[in-house]
Amino acid sequence: MTKHSLLFHLRYLSPLLIPFFLFFVGGIVLAVLQSLGLGLPFPYEGGLLDSYKELLTPYMLRSFLLSIKVGAVAAFFSVVIGAVLAMGLWRMPPMLQQAGVIYKIPLILPHIAVGFIIFFFWAKSGLISSAMFHAGLTSTPQDFPSILFGGDGWGMIIAYTYKQIPFALLMVYASLKRLDIRLLETAYMLGAGRFRTFRTVTYPHISGALHSTFCILFLFGFGAFEIPFLLGGSQPAMLSIEAYNMYFRKELHHRPQAMAILICIFLFSIVFLTIYLRSVAKANPEEAHG
Repeated sequence: MTKHSLLFHLRYLSPLLIPFFLFFVGGIVLAVLQSLGLGLPFPYEGGLLDSYKELLTPYMLRSFLLSIKVGAVAAFFSVVIGAVLAMGLWRMPPMLQQAGVIYKIPLILPHIAVGFIIFFFWAKSGLISSAMFHAGLTSTPQDFPSILFGGDGWGMIIAYTYKQIPFALLMVYASLKRLDIRLLETAYMLGAGRFRTFRTVTYPHISGALHSTFCILFLFGFGAFEIPFLLGGSQPAMLSIEAYNMYFRKELHHRPQAMAILICIFLFSIVFLTIYLRSVAKANPEEAHG
């Protein structure tokens, strides 16, 4: 293909390439420049790497670890529970499988609605606290454990798990629909138990969906904003909240730090994906080439 014909064909991709370079690549470049103190709409007296150096504090390290914990634990629970539910739905008669589409309802809920649902159930003034108080399990509603707004992030983990289980279920169920059930029947006829059949037949078939779903959910939870803004604590806060606070709630000279946080989130996502996918490919070479 000549250079002229390549340019001729690229014009058909312009509806995709122009927004990609304008908003994604352009946004990344602008964030990098501003994190270095360049291209700011106000005078900046710091050095090129000062905003990154100021992030190297124990507080920001705890914020980073909290973001990893919330993203990883919520993604793990979502994938495991979603996979179990998907296999249960897959084994149902076709009529019940059609009725099982009810599992998709949480997918259409906005994250802010999920945040209020979790608050309604798990707050000290919520439904579960009131039920435990009336059942005599707690002396007052205030004795209910502080699950929301704590520094351990369990309120956010519950919210993300509730929101993400239907997505994991959808991904695994779509993979199971392509599995020939006669393979399972053959395994049972040859004397394999349920666990061995799952390990040797079902899991290799759905492992690609499990890994890709975990990556998507982890990276989304790691850098998300809505749920941490509603249910997260402030000491420490998730990295997304720290970036928001530095950009909108502090002085102008903190804005390079906000951009530095966003760039760190972006770089961490790339590094995580690279290491995770290479580890999976090394452990399952047939999957990588499949």
